[in-house]
Amino acid sequence: MSGAIDNRWLSFTMGGVDVDTALLRAFVLTAEELHFGRAAERLHLSQQALSKRIARLEALLGVRLFERTNRRVVLSAAGIRLLPPAGDALSQVDAALAVVGTLDGPLTVDVLNEHLPPLRMVHQAIDRDPALRLRVTMGKGGRDVVADLRNGVFDLAFGRAGAIPAPWPADVARAILMLEPVGLLVSADDPLARRDTVTLAELRGVPLWFPGVATPAEWVGYLDELGAEFGVDIDYSGSTMGFEHFVSRIATGVHRATFLGTAMAPPPDDRVRTLGIVGPTPVFPWWAMWRRRVPRHQVHRLLAAMTGDGVPTPAVPDRDRIWLPARDRAYLAEDT
Repeated sequence: MSGAIDNRWLSFTMGGVDVDTALLRAFVLTAEELHFGRAAERLHLSQQALSKRIARLEALLGVRLFERTNRRVVLSAAGIRLLPPAGDALSQVDAALAVVGTLDGPLTVDVLNEHLPPLRMVHQAIDRDPALRLRVTMGKGGRDVVADLRNGVFDLAFGRAGAIPAPWPADVARAILMLEPVGLLVSADDPLARRDTVTLAELRGVPLWFPGVATPAEWVGYLDELGAEFGVDIDYSGSTMGFEHFVSRIATGVHRATFLGTAMAPPPDDRVRTLGIVGPTPVFPWWAMWRRRVPRHQVHRLLAAMTGDGVPTPAVPDRDRIWLPARDRAYLAEDT
């Protein structure tokens, strides 16, 4: 990708002091990592060069930003105060540069898994906007969204923002794409199959299976929180071994019930039924996440084609009727 800005020197005024963005970026990344070695790797610098940038910024501002010992690095009181406006300032600079930036090749997007809604939505985008230049990857269970974005493995990823540890990385932007209701897949012979919906409380004691081998960690983490909050036990043993095999485990009664995103294509098997879950309805939040260096107009063009109606904001008339993990709910409140 062209347009890399991590080490680009731009100057702006902050509190009456002219500050180079390279110095400010060194501070923000070190504050995120609280480790000079890891921050230096992200900036493609030596630790000595990073330390010099931090020292120069501290000299310009006349304050100490970090307290350092042989064992740990922590933000000083001044550093804590500086971090939020510094992150905002870098976001604005990155956004401004992205407006005029270009990519040398197609936009690489990671859809996580071939059976999940983002791939179908990307196909829809290409149908609506054939001139889109996209390369699709599927990180599946092994991706690290932030690291892979920073390392150029892909330019944009779809997944749970809440799976990324706080604080939110200053160099990554996000936009909520959709809230996918999660349903319950059961055999057509199961007593529950006579119903259209089931409550979360009724799932206590029901043998639930969600194979964890090679399953995206974002889904496992989501169900871990769901199970803990509502007292639902989930068996993570085994692997899907392909979607059809996964569905057949339920259809033939090897396992009684499993969770399924209802925006996925319906299972091609009339031996199973998908029930709605209520009281509340668990929803899986899909965000688009990308490095701020990626031209924003390209991201918006893709998202608009995926939804057909501009960059989407999901309508959630009553948020008390849905369930989200705590961090996802907090990010959703910020973004809508």
